[in-house]
Amino acid sequence: MRILEHRFEHIPQESRRGRAWLASLLPLFEGALATEAVVPEDAFLRYHHLGAIVLAVERGPAQVVTRSPERVQSQVLDHLVLRAHAGGPVRIEAGAWVGEAAGGDLILFDLAQPLRIAMPPQTGIAIVVPRRLMAEATEDVVPRHGQVLPGASVPLARLLAAHLCHLADALETATPAQVGDLVPATLALCRAIVRSARCQSAACQNHEAGGGRTELAREVRRYIDAHLVTINLAGLIQRFGLSRRSLYRLFAETGGVETFIRERRLAHALRVLAASRRRPKLARLAHDCGFADAQVFSRAFKRRYGLSPMRVEPGSAPIAAASESGLLGWLRDL
Repeated sequence: MRILEHRFEHIPQESRRGRAWLASLLPLFEGALATEAVVPEDAFLRYHHLGAIVLAVERGPAQVVTRSPERVQSQVLDHLVLRAHAGGPVRIEAGAWVGEAAGGDLILFDLAQPLRIAMPPQTGIAIVVPRRLMAEATEDVVPRHGQVLPGASVPLARLLAAHLCHLADALETATPAQVGDLVPATLALCRAIVRSARCQSAACQNHEAGGGRTELAREVRRYIDAHLVTINLAGLIQRFGLSRRSLYRLFAETGGVETFIRERRLAHALRVLAASRRRPKLARLAHDCGFADAQVFSRAFKRRYGLSPMRVEPGSAPIAAASESGLLGWLRDL
């Protein structure tokens, strides 16, 4: 287990403590202190590298933290964050969606999408998990970015929030062998939370009850990923022998089959742009990612990532170097 910690009691000047705190939020977030907010001397920000996951614990001031579209596209991180906090209210802005979390609630967000969180002085605990370790949970149910799971009404949210608090305490004295046992248990809880995040409706409950239907949904999704450029509804219906209504039911929890295909195509476009040595022509890129119209593609890309595809810098896909250190290096090594 490795620890990266920021403390501020050695900085007597309030203005300097404020600047040091905001610097500690990098590289993941740009930060701003709330009006008249002061960073207390006992504030801290601590990260635990636990092998497969990173646990973050903070005691901080009233502040606003933002993941801008530019930061998202330059880092190309593919991680989910589950955050519990004491205190509130916390305001979350994720695209067009705005939500509020109270103390004891759980916030689920995606580092691959822009985000803005405004919070009062509080203690927060978050776990950062690579998406690939959550694949089993996210394959059937795509959680909403910025979703709030109320601790008062969602028992699993209360369970994970309490677990993260106790995990942070346990790490103070845990042996490497104990950490090795705790990480799989924590991941299992995170998967359970992600599965439940969009499974509140009766339709989703019925989906979970039908094992054959779940397996079919996985097969259809795999087929879509393998044929992103050419896939269409008629082809899916013919390939799997489904009616249009049955196909739509398989994707009810993810906003519909067209939404699912569009999201996969946009994610592919971002990877292509970030990995290219020179910026491709917009029309060619749109065609290669399954969009018939370059303007439609550009508008959809901007709605999804907060910037136009032509603003993604070629070659911006990060390659984790052996010399890269700090939090960003940890996340890319997970």
